[in-house]
Amino acid sequence: MHLVKYSELLTLESDVLNVIRREGVFHRLPTLNTAAHQAQIVKQYKQPVNIHLAFTLPMRLREDQQASAIERDVHVGCLAVGSPDDDEILQLSYSVLVGRDAHPSRKIARKFHFDFEPAKCRNVDEAKPTFHMQLCGKLSPHHLSQGYTEDDVGHLLPSWSKPRVPTQPMSLALILNWLFMEFSSEAKVHEIRHNAVWQKTVRAAERKVLLPYYQRCADFLSSHAKDEESFFQALLYEAP
Repeated sequence: MHLVKYSELLTLESDVLNVIRREGVFHRLPTLNTAAHQAQIVKQYKQPVNIHLAFTLPMRLREDQQASAIERDVHVGCLAVGSPDDDEILQLSYSVLVGRDAHPSRKIARKFHFDFEPAKCRNVDEAKPTFHMQLCGKLSPHHLSQGYTEDDVGHLLPSWSKPRVPTQPMSLALILNWLFMEFSSEAKVHEIRHNAVWQKTVRAAERKVLLPYYQRCADFLSSHAKDEESFFQALLYEAP
């Protein structure tokens, strides 16, 4: 189940990078602005996307011993592969890594990724939500190039692939906006989140990615055509 075409996804993600590059408010997060300038997306549906945004974000946690926010390392990656035969998405994954201590630090506090894996592309013998969040996972070549090692992530048990958590579809705008909302107590992050151009970009992603998904969910839940199948089984897991 995925109602966004690969070419539409490329446009959405390209628009996000362009907003971060051009909108002046993002100069308040200079490392994110620089990362967006370095990321490149070829807007052709047969070309895969493999981009990584490495930046710092001021975070104020209840667990911190100091009152001021701490600039922590954040890595957000997008890997997308389209079908060579049509405009469909074959693989889509968004990774998020958050450092534990102030920049620079190799200590990892959180690492997870959001996956879309269509039913036709996975092992039918293994139950798996089509859209899911997975804790930890292996380090990518990008993480290794940034100096992280397997020792830095070992405490998160990267070899454990289950349980996967069913979730909604994601996009680059939705993930970044979620992070901005989580840490918007800082003035510069709050300003970015409420910037009119950024809000318009997020709403465009919500309409393109979330609206058809939730419409399909509502249609299933309101129908009695498949009362012998649960919503989890038939729609979230697309189980045979």
